[in-house]
Amino acid sequence: MNNDYHPKVNLFYFLAVLVISMLTRNPIWISLSFLFASLAVISLYTFKYYLKRLLVMTPILILLILFNSLLNSRGLTVLFQLGEGNPITLEALIYGVFNGLALISIFLWFYAFRVFIKSDETLELFADKLPTIGLMLSMILKYIPDTIKKANAIYLNQKALLGEKKLKRKAKLNLLIQLFSILLSISMENSLQTADSMLAKGYPSKRRKTYVKNHFNHLDRNISIVIVSLFSFQIITLIFGGSKFLYYPFLQWQNFEQNFTLSIFSIISFALILILPYILRVIEKLKWQKILEAERVNQNQIKSGLIIYE
Repeated sequence: MNNDYHPKVNLFYFLAVLVISMLTRNPIWISLSFLFASLAVISLYTFKYYLKRLLVMTPILILLILFNSLLNSRGLTVLFQLGEGNPITLEALIYGVFNGLALISIFLWFYAFRVFIKSDETLELFADKLPTIGLMLSMILKYIPDTIKKANAIYLNQKALLGEKKLKRKAKLNLLIQLFSILLSISMENSLQTADSMLAKGYPSKRRKTYVKNHFNHLDRNISIVIVSLFSFQIITLIFGGSKFLYYPFLQWQNFEQNFTLSIFSIISFALILILPYILRVIEKLKWQKILEAERVNQNQIKSGLIIYE
């Protein structure tokens, strides 16, 4: 979504996308989720960052494909035999691929979630109803990236001190233990400072209120209604089996002909949920272009401090 909107709107959007991605194993839904999750990470970070994250998650995909293919032989389309009585089937292979893509898609959506909903906004969202959970989520979202940055900084400093010196295996292990000890000491010191700071700001007091800088306006309400409506249609489709896809004993979109209209509209509604941020971005850009064009017209009419109407 967009940081210009209320955090609740961003939360509704990501909850809708994540729930749908986790509940369905239909290849079309998984492919759409993976595609738009990739686009979100690339647009929010860089293509290089996206490739690095994808490279890290590729072993997970490979392991899921291997384990599912080796331990599951329920499919009817046998590709080849791996030993005696252990067939590798096409259905098990495809199920492993899309199961892994669904998991990677969820990871990618969380990378995007981290940008749109920051730690202070998380605290603001849950402060009234669930203050403890909101505080925990806020601290997790803040400390995990901070800890990773500090770990990288400590490693680079130690590497600069060692220079090009090559270490033996035992020395490398001792260095890793030392780096972990330094990181743990810094994290504990920061935790104590955070605890003192929170105590000074009156966190034990029940009368303390969280500062709210965002206000839920009519535009946020309208966008939330659209997201909830499209999400509700997806849930109805799941309940009536419009997106149910069977991998075993053979690949089949169950009851597709009976639920043809429901399935098609469900694909369109999920695509609309995913593409909604881009639609809003285009609308916002068109509005700004209209405003700038009006300003240019007014600027051309101003002569010697007077507006000249032609």
